[in-house]
Amino acid sequence: MVSKIYLIRHGITEGNEKRWYYGGADLPLTDGGKRNLQDLVKKGVYPQLPEDADLYTTGLRRTEETLALIAGKREHRVIRNLREMEFGEYECNTYEELSKYADFEKWAWDETGDIALPGGESKNQFAARIREGMAELVGYHRLNELSHRHNGQPAVSVIVCHGGVISAVMQELFPDVKGSMWDWMPSPGFGYVLGFQDGKAVTYEALTEDSEIE
Repeated sequence: MVSKIYLIRHGITEGNEKRWYYGGADLPLTDGGKRNLQDLVKKGVYPQLPEDADLYTTGLRRTEETLALIAGKREHRVIRNLREMEFGEYECNTYEELSKYADFEKWAWDETGDIALPGGESKNQFAARIREGMAELVGYHRLNELSHRHNGQPAVSVIVCHGGVISAVMQELFPDVKGSMWDWMPSPGFGYVLGFQDGKAVTYEALTEDSEIE
């Protein structure tokens, strides 16, 4: 039986509106971001989740608030390794503001993935951390699958995380699908539905206003 993992990007923050580079900054949703998610709920993007669905966030305010808006206040786990990339001293600045710094330009155009911003992560460090976070999530999901083996219902896991994280995960899981980080980036409040079988991702579908969580 194919089970499902939902990767959902948090709602809109000030950082999204101002096009900041930010990951570690613990920004809340804006009032407009909350209203946008409420509109998506009304449109049926987030139907009633199964009572036994496993829920996760990364522990940051924007993911906690998003989960509460789309699923209500329900028990959930936190997977810290699926937080957004850390930009260190350059958090909460735009590309235009940062492009004057030589070390930022070196990081932005680094093809080795080894250059880190001051106090931040390199692209390789970020990728390694995301792999660890996904291994943790899939491990939990496998236990969820086992708990469903006799009831005939597919296991469902939902994590609210971050745009860059979701892009990295999709590139890792579906390397044969052509697309850059930006091609995989979902809009706030959206994401992907992954079909899992025998511990491996076998299908994906973009979460849209016509999607349904079963």
